[in-house]
Amino acid sequence: MDYEHDLLARLEADNPNRAISVLDGSEWGHLILPGADEHPQKNDRGLKVLVIGSWTLGMLAFEAIRELERAEPDRVNIVGLVTDDPLDPDARISLAKRFWRYYGKPRQEAYELDLLEETLAFGVPCYTGAVKNEGFRALLETWAPEAIVVAGFGQLIDTPIIRSPEYGIYNVHPADLRHGFGAGPQPWEDLLARRARTMRVSIHQVSEEIDSGSVVGVSPTINVRLKDDVWTDDVRLIGEKTFMPIKSMVRELVLGLCRNRESGCVGVVSSMDLAAGFSPEQREELLRPIDPLLRGKMLPLNRECSDDSV
Repeated sequence: MDYEHDLLARLEADNPNRAISVLDGSEWGHLILPGADEHPQKNDRGLKVLVIGSWTLGMLAFEAIRELERAEPDRVNIVGLVTDDPLDPDARISLAKRFWRYYGKPRQEAYELDLLEETLAFGVPCYTGAVKNEGFRALLETWAPEAIVVAGFGQLIDTPIIRSPEYGIYNVHPADLRHGFGAGPQPWEDLLARRARTMRVSIHQVSEEIDSGSVVGVSPTINVRLKDDVWTDDVRLIGEKTFMPIKSMVRELVLGLCRNRESGCVGVVSSMDLAAGFSPEQREELLRPIDPLLRGKMLPLNRECSDDSV
């Protein structure tokens, strides 16, 4: 089965008004524009945010920012989504080293389709191809993001992209980078190797070296053991628990950037208390042992794909 062709056909079938094209200069992927009838009330005011991400991690980041735009459309404006294309055999996204290796092509298609559908329905254009080329740089210039949020993306991001947003580019990474843990494409395997009891999620500035940019802020402490301090080798179960604080962290980051923009304070944020917005109840939930019976139900997602998310 040609899953790439099937994905594009389903996107077109769901809304024939969408436009799908190949971006000049890109070796793989497509530019997909929403139909004019999709979220026609969307405006171009507010902090312009580009989301670069995929899978459940990218969905959580997108949802957090979408909720902010829905609540305050004059304050936040998602201008585009750049995502992995795990179905294209020509795509170079470290497929075998990252979370995609846990899934077959049908599940990979479900994740990609889900994120694209949610984004297009919100009136946001999507791109699934290579980012280190002149074609994408021209597209980036057209979108003109003031801030970029990265979450679960399989390509190295180069200097032209890093320097483009005046309020910075930030990556969400499920590991405690401040203490030197879990950098790279396998943060949960790092937890397994260390038999860690707890961890934190980090948001850091993006640099050309993987997960090496300055850490802006971290989540509250997260318990990754089962009841009675029992360890689990279920990387998906551990991963799902570590994703729980991501929406709150991304929300706090973007709100902080909005405040800076509104006060005329232009520039990249070097430090932010991303744990400040967590209530005592949320912190308590993060510290609870993992309940295996809640597998697939811990995340604030309500779609078919969430049943086996890491």
